[in-house]
Amino acid sequence: MKTTFSIFITILFLASVCSPVVAQTATLSATPTTATDKAQQLESLKDRLATKVAELRQSQRMAVFGTIKSVSISTFTVETKTKDLKIELTDDIKVFQMLKGKRTALKTDNLEKGDIVTVFGEYDNTLELLKTSVVFIQGVAPLQVSGTITETNKTDYTITITAPDSKTYIIDFETTTKTSLWNGSALVKGGFSTFTVGDIIHVTGSAVAKKENRISASRIVDITPQVKGASTSATPTKAATPTTILKTTPTP
Repeated sequence: MKTTFSIFITILFLASVCSPVVAQTATLSATPTTATDKAQQLESLKDRLATKVAELRQSQRMAVFGTIKSVSISTFTVETKTKDLKIELTDDIKVFQMLKGKRTALKTDNLEKGDIVTVFGEYDNTLELLKTSVVFIQGVAPLQVSGTITETNKTDYTITITAPDSKTYIIDFETTTKTSLWNGSALVKGGFSTFTVGDIIHVTGSAVAKKENRISASRIVDITPQVKGASTSATPTKAATPTTILKTTPTP
C-alpha cells in the first residue's frame, strides 16, 4: 500500500512540473516569418515612401508676399517680385488683419485689389495653383504727399493742401495721427492747432475709400522753418549808425 501511494504521489508531482513546460512549448511554436514575408513588407514600405515623395513633389508648403492684382469669384491673383500667383478661394481660408492694434478675423469678401498680403498655403506644381490656408492683410501701401496748407477746418478736423503739381488734397486729422513740428533746429511735438495756412507739411497716410484725393493721415510733419507762436511781424532792430567824431585841428 505504501509503495502504491508513493508511486501515486510521484505521478502527481511530475504532472504539476511538466504542465507549464508543455504550455510554454505550445506558445513558442508560432510560425516564424519567412523570407518571402519580409520581402513583401519591404516592397510595401518602398511603395508608401514613393507615394509620399510624389505627393511632396507635386505640392509644397509656401508663403508669398505681394499685392493683390485681381479678385474673381473663385480665385484671386497676387503679384510678387518674380511672378503672378493664382490663389484658389475656398470657405476654409482664414483672413486676418491688424485693426486698431488687434488681430481681427475677416472674410474672403474683404480681399480687394491693391491690398498688400502675405499668403500661406501649399503650391500645386501640376495645377500651378496655391491652395491657401491663411491670408494676412498687411494693408495698402502708405501714401505720402507734401504741400502747402491752404485751409484748416476746426469743425471737421481736416487740412487742405496744394501739392507742387497743383493737385489739391484733403487731409483727415485722426485721433491717432502723430504730428511733429520743425521749430528751426529740431522736430518737436505738434498738434492740429499748430497748423496754419502757408505751412508746408509732409503727410503719410492711407487713401479714404470712394473719395478722390483724400487721405487719412497717420503722421504729419510740419517742415516750415519757423518757431510757432513767435511774432512774424516784428520789425528787426537796425544797428546803430556809428557817429563820426571830427577832430579839431589846432590853430598854429
